[in-house]
Amino acid sequence: MIKLFNLAGTALGILLFNVLLMLILNAGFIEVSFFAGITSIVVIRFFTSPSNYAKANRQPVESSLTTVQPGEQKKYLYPKLIEGTSIAYTALSLAAIFVTYYEYLS
Repeated sequence: MIKLFNLAGTALGILLFNVLLMLILNAGFIEVSFFAGITSIVVIRFFTSPSNYAKANRQPVESSLTTVQPGEQKKYLYPKLIEGTSIAYTALSLAAIFVTYYEYLS
């Protein structure tokens, strides 16, 4: 269920960003969809890459004197699923652009 929320939230966020770009640039939905997808991939990779900004700027939680007691941790975010959703959105928008403007290409 959490994975579904991650997937739906990412897709909804990219769609809202796409609509915002559409209104700002006064362009069609399909014309800005590829740019919205690429921008979302860059932003998601910025926060989920191994040497990411969020990890570099967080406060240390444990000191050398802290005893660590491993317990079950529930995952709420699935970064690879979120990144995959943005890549799929970008691929679908690129396919939609090719289908829409096919007659101009030939």
